[in-house]
Amino acid sequence: MPDAAETPPPRLIAWEVTRQCPLACRHCRASAEHAAYEGEFTTDECYRLLDNVASFSRPTIILTGGEPLLRPDIFDIASHAHRLGLPAVLATCGKPLTFDVAARLKAAGIHTISISLDGATAEAHDAFRGEKGAFDSALRALDAARRAGLAFQINTTVTRLNRAQLPAIRDLAIGLGARVFNPFLLVPTGRGKELVELELSAQEYEETLHWLAEQEDRQDVKIRVTCAPHYQRIVRERRRDAKHAVRESAARIEAPAAPAAGSEHAGSARHGPEAKGCLGGKAFAFISHRGQVQICGFLDIECGDLRREGLDFHKIWETSEVLCRLRAVDDYHGRCGYCEYRHVCGGCRARAYALTGDYLAEEPFCVHQPRPRKARAEAPQAGGLDDLDRRLLTAIQAALPIDERPFARLAGPLGVTEADVLARLVRLKEQGLIRRLGPVFDSHRLGYASTLVAARVGPERLPDVARQVSALPGVTHCYERRAEWNLWFTLTARSPQEIDAILARVRDLTGIADLHSLPALAIYKIRVHFDLTGEAAPFEAAAPGSGPSVALTEEQQSLVRFLQDGLPLEAEPFAGIAKALGWTVKRVVDRVREWADSGVIRRFGAVVRHQTLGYHANGMAVFRVAEDRIDEAGLRLAESSAISHCYRRPPLPDFPYTLFAMVHGRTEDEVRALVDALAKDLGLPEHAVLFSTTEFKKVSMRYFVE
Repeated sequence: MPDAAETPPPRLIAWEVTRQCPLACRHCRASAEHAAYEGEFTTDECYRLLDNVASFSRPTIILTGGEPLLRPDIFDIASHAHRLGLPAVLATCGKPLTFDVAARLKAAGIHTISISLDGATAEAHDAFRGEKGAFDSALRALDAARRAGLAFQINTTVTRLNRAQLPAIRDLAIGLGARVFNPFLLVPTGRGKELVELELSAQEYEETLHWLAEQEDRQDVKIRVTCAPHYQRIVRERRRDAKHAVRESAARIEAPAAPAAGSEHAGSARHGPEAKGCLGGKAFAFISHRGQVQICGFLDIECGDLRREGLDFHKIWETSEVLCRLRAVDDYHGRCGYCEYRHVCGGCRARAYALTGDYLAEEPFCVHQPRPRKARAEAPQAGGLDDLDRRLLTAIQAALPIDERPFARLAGPLGVTEADVLARLVRLKEQGLIRRLGPVFDSHRLGYASTLVAARVGPERLPDVARQVSALPGVTHCYERRAEWNLWFTLTARSPQEIDAILARVRDLTGIADLHSLPALAIYKIRVHFDLTGEAAPFEAAAPGSGPSVALTEEQQSLVRFLQDGLPLEAEPFAGIAKALGWTVKRVVDRVREWADSGVIRRFGAVVRHQTLGYHANGMAVFRVAEDRIDEAGLRLAESSAISHCYRRPPLPDFPYTLFAMVHGRTEDEVRALVDALAKDLGLPEHAVLFSTTEFKKVSMRYFVE
């Protein structure tokens, strides 16, 4: 990770000075309302924050919301920024902006405002903004800004509703006198989650960015694209292709050719080496209305709390573990970690988080296939851990003691203190080795049904179909695997009938007919445990099966809802849950222990990121087994420490395998060798390994939230 001395200061800070807003836009990341929000900064706190920022940097401050003009002290805040030498701009919906307000903003030092137009007509814009007359009020605001001498840019959130209107919106922006036309590619957070069906497909996204790149050299308006980091890849590809075309033309006439005026030179001036894709956490930060620093406004992960840190933004910017991890681009997961454009693009961290729960995951809306990197045969990333880290991670995967002070119980056998264990776990989680700490529930025991689904999808459609599948709340894992049956996902619902209904909708939505449910007919092993010490006890396979479902009271379902989000890393992690439920801590612990003893909770411990531990190859081994041997073979496979899951499933058309096992290794060669050895030992010559190539989604199931 880069250290503080190497961290450049921010160039842009978007500051949500209030969350109040008079509109109810369909895409609002904050789900803002026209109501008071507790905890917003006082005027004095605003001044002190700006003082701190100005002490080490001179970024442009974007005063945003909500609607910043609803703060009566907004002019004082802008004036204070101006006195400190901080360039300030303001984002407004336009409704409160009159000529007098615009003149006061200009006098306070605001030099530019932004207003959104999400349609080329009043009908289209008003429908998107959720208020009749919003289009006309935006036009009145733009006229007021122009008369007051304020520069302005036009923002447009791009969806399937208005994608075809982009040329008309651009022309409208030019006609109104905008200096910048700034399309935003929708990030479905806040109320925007309801627009997931209007989000562009990966291919539409790519086509839209190519169209915008064609506008780069316009002289009548500057094009700026936001929330589309791989726009920088497209710009560079187009520039490279144009350069090659010039060279080929020159070679044909055997004479050097000068670039056309305003072509490549103009592009370089506007998108030179300094132009980057996602600036979040690297040159840009977002500050929420209550003072939480975030990577961006669409990614609701706290990087630091300004009030808790004495309004010291400088400290958070340089020392936040989340920001430091984000800046280590080479450690991103999936394609983003080895893409040749990773340092100029970076992928959208908010989209990655929305679909996978991992903000370092690969950009799910990018169609680019980077050049493959060599398999990592060297020591895993966990090689930097010390002996105690390894013992702690190995122990806590197997079981966290179910106790009022579980970390104290865990510390004893390790020969350290409770404080030592907590400090290490906090660090290991911030480093990305621990995904979540808490229970893994048995879906069937909670009354749910689950299945594995396999589909055959054309490669050109795979990213789009995977995005649609991953948007389903019951889908927890979604992978591309290197095989004819190339899309695999897990689906959990309240009943087998509901699973069938969901899959019928998926077929209708995607047009994919080759889509089959493969429920587990027998379970031989579910135990994700990576031994980092070589001393863990071997797995003892038992007879296949799962116990009966249990009927939970509403109170017990509430306990499940609290537990499934993971335990906080504090000395008494059950205390907050007990207080919220109105229970004693002992009652919570007793219930959790009872569920663990009866199998309702399969495992109570840490869920780790196996790639970060060095297990980069994830293979689904499948075996063709005779009916009378399948239980014996399944139980013997379950004994292998490299296998985390083992099931009996029905076969697929043209895919006669019935025994499925998940195998993890450091390289694909290692996994193949292990599977071949197991198959030989069991006398199962008909087998294959399907390796995951893209992880579209990986989250824990959330129960009782329908």
